[in-house]
Amino acid sequence: MSSLSKPWLHIRLPVLESFRSYLNAPVLPREKKYLASLPVLIAGALSFQLLSGLVLSLFYNPADAFNSIQFIDRSVNYGWLIHAFHETGATMMFGAVYLGLLRSLWLRNYKAPGELVWFLSLAKFLLLLLIGYLGYVLADGAVSFWSLANAIAGAFSLSGVPGGIGVWFFGGPDGAGTLPRLAVFHAVLAVAILGILLLHQAARRGMEPTVARGVGLHPYYTSQIFVAFVVYALIFAVLVFFAPHFGENPLNRGPANPLVLPVTVTAPWYLLPLSNAGHVFAGVWGSLFAVVARIALLAALPWLDRSAPGNPPGFLHKFLVFVLALDVILICIWAVQAPSFIGGILLAFFTAYFFFHFLVLLPLTTLLEAR
Repeated sequence: MSSLSKPWLHIRLPVLESFRSYLNAPVLPREKKYLASLPVLIAGALSFQLLSGLVLSLFYNPADAFNSIQFIDRSVNYGWLIHAFHETGATMMFGAVYLGLLRSLWLRNYKAPGELVWFLSLAKFLLLLLIGYLGYVLADGAVSFWSLANAIAGAFSLSGVPGGIGVWFFGGPDGAGTLPRLAVFHAVLAVAILGILLLHQAARRGMEPTVARGVGLHPYYTSQIFVAFVVYALIFAVLVFFAPHFGENPLNRGPANPLVLPVTVTAPWYLLPLSNAGHVFAGVWGSLFAVVARIALLAALPWLDRSAPGNPPGFLHKFLVFVLALDVILICIWAVQAPSFIGGILLAFFTAYFFFHFLVLLPLTTLLEAR
C-alpha cells in the first residue's frame, strides 16, 4: 500500500498500524484458557483504581484523614459509591493477582523460558502489596492507625540499612506529616506500577510460542476476554452493593484513638499472607526475616523446582499446590482471630508448612516426577 493511500494519522503515528496488525495477525496459539485473561483483568482493575483514586484525592485531606473520608461518604455526590468502588476494586484486583500467582505455580510458568515473566509478576505483586498497605493506613481508622504506629516503631528500632530505609520511607516518628508523605507515595507508586505492567506484558509476548496455524487476538480472544470481564464485573457489583467492606476489620470503621488499642490489629485480607509473620516470629527482626524469606522462596522457584523446562506438571505437583493454597487460606483465617494458645500453635504449624512445601516437598516431588 502506498503512503498516499494510508490514513493521515497512520503515516505520522505508525504505532497504530502495529497495534492493528497485532490484533488481527494469526500468531497466537489456539484454545488458551479463560484464566489466561487474568493479566488483562488486572490491568483493567488497576486503571479503574487510578481513576477512582484520582476522584477521591480531590476531596481527601491527609491532615484530617478520617473526617475527610466521612465527608466523601456523606456529603459528596455519589462519594460513597466511588469510595466503595475503590475499596472493592482493591479486593478484586488482589483476588486476580493471587489467582494469577496460583496459576503460575500450578502450571510451572516460572520455569525456563518464563523466569523473567515470573520475576516481573513478583515485582508487580510486591509493589501492589505496598500500595495496598499505604491505602489501608491512609484511612486513619482505629486499626490502621495502630498498624502504622507499630510499623513506624518497628522501622525505627532497626539498625543498619533496614533502619535507614524505614527512616527515609516514613520520614520520622508518627506525626502530622506522616499521612501526607504516605499519600504521595501511594499515588506515585500507583502510577509507577504501570511501567511494570508494560514490561510484564512485553515479556509475556516474547515467550509466546510460534505457531503454524495461529489465531488473531481479535475477535478470537477479545471475545474471550469480554466474557471474563463480564464475570469479573458481576462479582465486583455484588461486592460493591452487598459487601463493600469485605475482608476488612470492622473496628477500622471507627476513628483513630492513640489511647485505645483495638482488640485485634489485623490488616485487610490481601495483606494477611505476609503480615501474619509478626504473630509467629518474635521481634521486629524475626518478622522482617519471615517476610523476606517468603519472598526469597518465591523468587527462587525456578531453581527449587527440579523438573526439566517444558515438563508438564504431574498429579502430585498439582495436589501439593492445591494444599498450599488451602494452607495460605488457613493462615489468613487464623491471623485475624483473637490471640489464643491453640490459635498460635495452628498459625505456627501452617506457617511452617509453607516453608516445608518450598524447601522440601517441591524439590523432592519434582525430582520424583523427573524419573
